[in-house]
Amino acid sequence: MDLNLVQAFVDIVESGNLAEAGRRRGVTRSQISRQLGQLEEQAGTMLLRRTTRRLEMTDAGQSLYEHGLRILQEIAAAQAEIDSLGKTLRGHVRISVPTGLGDAFIAPMLLRFAELHPGISLRVFFANRVTDLIAAEIDVALKVTSLPPLDTVARDVCAIRWQLCASPDYLKRVAPLRKPSDLTECRFLCPPYTSRRFLLTLGRDTDCGPERQDVEITPYLQSEHFPFLMNAARQGHGVSLLPLYMGWDDVRRGTLVPVLPDWTPEGLGNRLYIITTPNPHLSMATRALIAFLRDEVSGLPVFVGE
Repeated sequence: MDLNLVQAFVDIVESGNLAEAGRRRGVTRSQISRQLGQLEEQAGTMLLRRTTRRLEMTDAGQSLYEHGLRILQEIAAAQAEIDSLGKTLRGHVRISVPTGLGDAFIAPMLLRFAELHPGISLRVFFANRVTDLIAAEIDVALKVTSLPPLDTVARDVCAIRWQLCASPDYLKRVAPLRKPSDLTECRFLCPPYTSRRFLLTLGRDTDCGPERQDVEITPYLQSEHFPFLMNAARQGHGVSLLPLYMGWDDVRRGTLVPVLPDWTPEGLGNRLYIITTPNPHLSMATRALIAFLRDEVSGLPVFVGE
């Protein structure tokens, strides 16, 4: 069976239609259609059912796709191993990073990685909601979560701590914030929550042991894009719940001030993971990127000692 035709078939399945598969491979729709016909002739059976609206795999097509994908991954891994013997890593890696962490830290790291490994091409997605790596066509995902997906391989990188902060101007305009319940009188800026009310849990260590308090708050402004929340806090719109890495530099400069600094809030995820599919044969390029990111991120001052 012609591996080039198998690759064409995988591209058709993953792109969802012949025209898009042709664009990916740099050929016309009619050429990709002929390649599919040639593969079906070699296989001796129909692989895809064609309708006016979509393509649907037959049982034989599903089997060929799963086996073909593994074969192609093995070939790519073998090529990467061969390339590595010549001290030049080659390959293509598709990576997804959270927007806030990506903008603040990961983006410059990826540019440094690209300089170190010119033979590796990167496709970078900035997204917070990637859960199915295969469907999203992602090789590596960085994810802040307390519970990584069970059907993935999750490599623990570091802890993620959260903080409450606000601008000095906003804190001058409101009553002093001395205890967690005072937050109910503030405009609260936070990531999206599943219900209308936000249940914020805060903890601290005391002479009598750990103490926890829950505060139910109605958010004033919500967004999963942390740079937006941070800008809102800078401009005096309220008290913001942010990962420590987002407000770290602003707190150092004094443009943001920690609120209730003796208390540690729980955010939406307390660990950073590097996630891949359960593929035992990751390419050398993918493994090099994973190792690079783990070393770089864990060495950042904002994460050291976390």
